[in-house]
Amino acid sequence: MPRPYDLAIVGLGPAGLAAARLAANELGLRVAAVERSRVGGDCLWSGCVPSKSFIASARLSSTMTSTKALGLTDAAAAVDIARAWQRISTIRDEIAASETDVEHVRDWGVDVMVGSATITGPRRVLISSDDGDTEIESRFILIAAGSRPAIPSIPGIGDIDVLTNESLFDLDSPPASLTVIGAGPVGIETAQSMRRLGIPVTIFDAAPRILMNEEPELTERLLGVLRHEGLDVHLGEPVTGVQLLDDGGVGIETPLGEYRADHLMVATGRSSDVAGLGLERIGVVATASGVSVDARSRTIVPNVYAVGDAAAGRPRLTSTAIADATLAVRDMFLPGRAMSTTLAPWCVFADPELAHVGFTAAQARDRFGERSVQVHRLELSRVARARIDGATDGMLMLITARNRIVGGHVLAAHASEVINEIALAIRFSLGLDELAQVPHVYPTLASGLSQIVEAQRSGRIRRFRQIAKIGRITG
Repeated sequence: MPRPYDLAIVGLGPAGLAAARLAANELGLRVAAVERSRVGGDCLWSGCVPSKSFIASARLSSTMTSTKALGLTDAAAAVDIARAWQRISTIRDEIAASETDVEHVRDWGVDVMVGSATITGPRRVLISSDDGDTEIESRFILIAAGSRPAIPSIPGIGDIDVLTNESLFDLDSPPASLTVIGAGPVGIETAQSMRRLGIPVTIFDAAPRILMNEEPELTERLLGVLRHEGLDVHLGEPVTGVQLLDDGGVGIETPLGEYRADHLMVATGRSSDVAGLGLERIGVVATASGVSVDARSRTIVPNVYAVGDAAAGRPRLTSTAIADATLAVRDMFLPGRAMSTTLAPWCVFADPELAHVGFTAAQARDRFGERSVQVHRLELSRVARARIDGATDGMLMLITARNRIVGGHVLAAHASEVINEIALAIRFSLGLDELAQVPHVYPTLASGLSQIVEAQRSGRIRRFRQIAKIGRITG
């Protein structure tokens, strides 16, 4: 067998690519990477890139229908949804060709192998392809296999050709109408963008509200926006059965009635794609939740690491997957120990966007006690930038405990940009006063954070009125 590799990577999504580039291109290590499908993973082909490309078209279409509010002649334009749909493929292909092409990765010095990986030992990986089997040896193994859509156990669903985020954007054209099971981030983002481009959409979810991981006060506000735009949202109404109809449609049963759908999409979460890797051979338990890892992303086998959606208990975000992969490589080959962060900003790219980091108000009260927690709110209608842009439907919310910021929630057009500043404040245990020590550019949405601080300060400063007036007596 040829000399061992330093690192074998299973999966070339965002996490695997980040690890491969650092290990091979930057550190000059001998790296092999196994990918059974398309380089770039879910984020490029069926997740972030296609969904946000479609959302961009939908957002602009919505803006053009409401220009009168900005004092402009109605600029509404006919929607060419076929061109918007084709734009998704164009963007994916451009990014793939410029950043994640196989030859591009090989230029880093990575041996890219196309096929299915099986872990045959603590230091061995078997790659199976149409050309046969190849076994390699490596000092370290990094599992970055990602995840796949979880299909719920609904009677009859196995007889239906359901859509998921992995298959939706591979359609030649968008569906004429759509029914979505699941009011989480994928369901909400997809449903709103489809509806804005003229496609009728219905959503079902057994939960009592949308986006159950978000601040309830803000999800109610967003739900109002979605319903105003024409989304038919059924909450607290689980789908109990589906069946294929004679006309090719889908029959949907719930405790409250029967419905018909032309196309059915499932958006009920994701399962780690670690089954079938043979990890049980080395004593590593692989479940739908992923592989258990420590703070250094190591499995119970010290030289086998898992990151991204393959790791249990980690946020299923592209940003944290890349960060964890980078830290894992550092932990393997460089001095010191690299620990994965427990803090990750998150954004649902609806319109307005809903972003959060840290604790919700309820979580903070459970953790720190009712008397230690304060919730600071600012309506966007009081933020100059939001008023200028005509986008005042939203809120900034900061949560403090023992005078330190422990949570942030933003419902606004550019919440994904503002939330990073709040994440830094939480990471470095800042209080409100410290957050405002650097003046914010005006007018910006982030300047609303300064307004929250000033409102807090005003209450304290009033207590010193008499001291301030002493100068009248002393001259």
